Amino acid sequence: MLGKIKKYVREHTQYGKTRYLNYLYQYDLKQYVEHSCMNEQNKECVATKIRLLVHALEKGMSLPHCRPGFGKDKVLELLDLCKKYQSFDERKDDQIGQLVEGVVSAYVNYQVAQGGAVDFIPKEYLEKSDSMAGIISLPVKKSTNFEEIAKGRHSTRSYADRIVSDQVIRQVVQLAQTAPSACNRQATHIFACVNLEKIQQIMQMHGGTRGFDRPGVIFAITGDLNLYQNEYERNAVFIDGGIFLMNLLYSIDAYGLAACPVIWGSEPDNDAKLADILGIPKSHKIISLVTAGHYAGESYIAAKSEKRNVNSIMHIIK
Repeated sequence: MLGKIKKYVREHTQYGKTRYLNYLYQYDLKQYVEHSCMNEQNKECVATKIRLLVHALEKGMSLPHCRPGFGKDKVLELLDLCKKYQSFDERKDDQIGQLVEGVVSAYVNYQVAQGGAVDFIPKEYLEKSDSMAGIISLPVKKSTNFEEIAKGRHSTRSYADRIVSDQVIRQVVQLAQTAPSACNRQATHIFACVNLEKIQQIMQMHGGTRGFDRPGVIFAITGDLNLYQNEYERNAVFIDGGIFLMNLLYSIDAYGLAACPVIWGSEPDNDAKLADILGIPKSHKIISLVTAGHYAGESYIAAKSEKRNVNSIMHIIK
């Protein structure tokens, strides 16, 4: 009886709703403080700082009017952080070393071409020619068929009764990785579940999937809070995750699969349940789910989902 009263107060009174909203904000606050880089110097935080510096150097070299000799302090800091990262005993991301070598190599070539000094860079980096990071020259695209792609995608809740292969999932996610992210930190992770029993568990837990066919795969999109530095970046995980989510939907469509994004607005207890089912680390914030699978037939039924008149959402400031 007491539980029913508490639930009623929480759901039907301003006091209860406000108090529960405060609890949810406290939950988010605790997770962000515990797992972001605000007060940490662990391996992941050092890797994040390295990625941010790599991006800063790449951005500087891509500017149309870059000041001569720019970036010396950033390069020196980058090299110090790379040494620190290599000193950690636990398993490390090999890509970090390649990123550092690549951007320093590109920086050396850029400065030499500009007549800048590179004598402060250790000799071993002057001999590197890694191309993982740096800058590239690209032709301007003359045309695109994106309008056809965007207008042709529709959310689909009907799927064939078969799983999606690991190879296709990998291709879909790899294409979705073209999504931009804040300072190229790439905090978004994808947990692709093809286990039929676990898929059923997730769908039973999430009320928004009632009436769906069982999908061939459920994607959980998460953001690793370890890659965010301070209180001003507290919402960036949702922006990065949302951009990746849209790219994932386009990628799924490009590989001929059906999909439907499913909002993840849930109680903290369900966060823990989903994390347990999929093996999601505690430092990850769950952003959204996507159900996906092979089309059930040659055609499908989709909601029209008419969009608002563009003039009602667009504000041009002159």
